[in-house]
Amino acid sequence: MAVAVHALDFAGIMSEILTLVGLIIGAVLYIVGLSVRGISGRWTRTTAVIAAWGTTASGTAQAGPATVIRWFDNDGDVHERSADTQETHHLAPGDDVRVWFRNRQPEKCRTHDPDLDGKGLRLIGLVLLGIGVLAGVAGIVLMFV
Repeated sequence: MAVAVHALDFAGIMSEILTLVGLIIGAVLYIVGLSVRGISGRWTRTTAVIAAWGTTASGTAQAGPATVIRWFDNDGDVHERSADTQETHHLAPGDDVRVWFRNRQPEKCRTHDPDLDGKGLRLIGLVLLGIGVLAGVAGIVLMFV
């Protein structure tokens, strides 16, 4: 014997499921996205320069990377690292590049924006939270229909 399910009953069940899934998983993903951003720490933005590396006073080349990134930290100290990132591979010596470094470890830098850390998780979390809220409102409306 089959039990008939009315369309409004089915819509009510689906709205409850979407509400729970959207709100719980959305909140978890959003919090994880914020945590990823927070764990990466505070970064200071500065402008660095691409410099040629590996030449001696006599003009002969040494082994190693062809270019480096050089930047100043907040204390005025110069730091450098090899220019082997995707953002710097096409730049020539003398070109400027935006870098971010940590105040506690100014010898380490990155060339991609740290604000993007966890952005995908935060976005998916917000979308699921929105779906959960809309499904919750639809569930309340369906109770009175």
